[in-house]
Amino acid sequence: MMSKRLSTSVGLTLTAALAGAFFLFVGQGEPQAAPRVREYTLEIVPQDIEVAPGAVWHAWTYNGSVPAPTLTVKAGETLRVRVINRHTLTHSFHTHLAPYSFENDGSQANIITGRGAASMIPPGGEYTYEFHPTIPGTYYYHCHSADGGFLITQHIKQGLYGAIVVLGADEAPVRDEVVFMGEIGHDVTGSGARPVFIMNGKGIPGGEHTLERIFREQGFAGVAAQLGKTVPVFTAQVGEPVRLHVINIGDIEHSFHLHGMNLISQEMFPGRIWPANVIQLVSGGADSVLITPQEEGLWLFHCHVVGHADAGMIGVFVVSGAAT
Repeated sequence: MMSKRLSTSVGLTLTAALAGAFFLFVGQGEPQAAPRVREYTLEIVPQDIEVAPGAVWHAWTYNGSVPAPTLTVKAGETLRVRVINRHTLTHSFHTHLAPYSFENDGSQANIITGRGAASMIPPGGEYTYEFHPTIPGTYYYHCHSADGGFLITQHIKQGLYGAIVVLGADEAPVRDEVVFMGEIGHDVTGSGARPVFIMNGKGIPGGEHTLERIFREQGFAGVAAQLGKTVPVFTAQVGEPVRLHVINIGDIEHSFHLHGMNLISQEMFPGRIWPANVIQLVSGGADSVLITPQEEGLWLFHCHVVGHADAGMIGVFVVSGAAT
């Protein structure tokens, strides 16, 4: 007959073994689901954009727009981007996500090492990049090529940039909008006045003063004709929360100010209002801010390096009454 002490020891050992087998069995029977894959296709194409009467910007673009399409993915998902180069120069797709495999860098280092060299895409070529973002936030992508005797900065300023928004896995939905601030590319032709500084690929020389002059000469219809053409425009209703992802893609410092609304930082100072309601952005800097309009109106936003606003860097938020 076993002693009581030995019996207890055997019983505990048997219980532990059975429990381990049970959990092993359950674990084998319930495999983890594979991460969802978000797939995008971008085509690098030239695009003529009328930036002012008589002035045309011969831009280089992803999918024909400046900025390029915003890529949205949730943390923990896979982001897969197929890029097709239909331009006459070598281009690439370089992101500010991290970490990622070296073969997806899209930079000169890929050519130098021979690893992922095809991520620098020659004319007529294509490459598929893959990323596994885990940290929510505002990121962006741009060309990292210096082909054709142009610098990397010229490839970017010519229009090859776009945003990546990484959402939290269980994040409550909110409307997202993107504002890119920067300088216009080098290839602008024509005799018309052209902007020096742009937001979302648009700019109106003279800024707010020019809009006032147009109003005096043509009435509100004249101003409305500029919205979405030389002046970026967003719409919202009173009480509607909107998250703005503001990115400085340019080579110099810019700042962002929106009239009449608090800019509540989501990343730089989470939950706090930007001092003086002005977002300060060094070159390459970004932040997301949550805004909630409280009053109807035609609310201006602009770079608060005011000379930049005077040179074209302005936009409008059209706020209507709350939904009933």
